[in-house]
Amino acid sequence: MKKIMIIDDETDLREMLNLMIHKEGYKTSMAEDDEDFLSKIDDFQPDIITLDVMMPGLTTREILDKLKAKKTKPKIILLTVVRYSEEEKQKLYKMGIVDYVTKPFDLDDLISRIHKYLDK
Repeated sequence: MKKIMIIDDETDLREMLNLMIHKEGYKTSMAEDDEDFLSKIDDFQPDIITLDVMMPGLTTREILDKLKAKKTKPKIILLTVVRYSEEEKQKLYKMGIVDYVTKPFDLDDLISRIHKYLDK
């Protein structure tokens, strides 16, 4: 069973995503911040991570740097309120992000993207 980790400091959004992704047949795990995420990643070993950009604690770059040292190499979809320029998008892709979704987002679109990256 494919595994998805949802990292977001907004409880309602995190739980809603967990419910909807779980309904799609994926095993899920949630983390509310960088420390929670780092304490769970090695045991859970997700195939995909949905990562909120604006959270307290480590920056997105710092989280990505810590991920590079881990044995698991999940695909990362950013969830962000920021609208990136083409140049900024290219930088994200070079950092290891496979996609990003701008909040507020269409849940069906996010689920489609998850399916797309897990079916590759």
